[in-house]
Amino acid sequence: MIKIGINTDNWRHADKPVDYCFEVIEKLGVEYCELEAVGGTEFFTGLGFAPFVQLNSDPLDLKKKLDKHSLKVSQLDVSFPINRWECIEFIQQGILFSSHLGVPCVDTTDGKYKIEGMSDKEQLDYIKYHLRQCLPYAENHKVIINVEPHGPFTTEPETLLEIVEYFESEYVQINFDTGNTFISGKDPLEFLKAVRKYVTHVHVKDVSKELADAARGKSTGISASVVHIGEGVNAPNIAKCIQFLSETNWDGVFSIESDGEENVVKSVAWLKDQIAAAS
Repeated sequence: MIKIGINTDNWRHADKPVDYCFEVIEKLGVEYCELEAVGGTEFFTGLGFAPFVQLNSDPLDLKKKLDKHSLKVSQLDVSFPINRWECIEFIQQGILFSSHLGVPCVDTTDGKYKIEGMSDKEQLDYIKYHLRQCLPYAENHKVIINVEPHGPFTTEPETLLEIVEYFESEYVQINFDTGNTFISGKDPLEFLKAVRKYVTHVHVKDVSKELADAARGKSTGISASVVHIGEGVNAPNIAKCIQFLSETNWDGVFSIESDGEENVVKSVAWLKDQIAAAS
């Protein structure tokens, strides 16, 4: 069953704290939210101007807030370029935080750029090594590490599968992204079919016509839709992905990544219609 979730990062440019996001998500009647993590004490988060959670804070205190709004967390985003060594501690901390909070998975990906002076094979070896250091944490705490198509390596389905299948573990899976696959020049539905076996969570993003004309095939990812889901040129692909996942009895959360509260509200309405039609 496809369920709707909302990423709190949608309020980043509105300078809102997670508490505000929780209130809106509850009012919209959505059961799931996705959280964005920062590694430690952070100025704007501390002042209430950023919708992030600090990994050095108490997850059980956050759990009380979530329970107050009857919300569940579908995923904790700890994205940091996995071809760089700094990702290891960030993912490990995210897994521990998620374990206390009862979150089933964390999300990570490669960066926008490849590392200069290093071959693709070397960087893929680094990616596998870095994830290998995190896998014992994932297995011990029963938290899945989802690798998301977002960068030059992961937006190639064959390479994404090479990374995930290397581990032969139920705790290394995939967070599919409708917007990143589209903006990278791929067909989202065909990409999804290729990796469907490993998909445990979905980021749903639309793409404006202007952005598609300017960046499709030249970029590998976008942080969020600048239009609401259903308003852009990627909407037909999203509808096809929903239909395919419904037909294959996929059970998971479609987490909305659409910038701004107005976009979020309209995205929820559009997705509800699409999911109902598919089922």
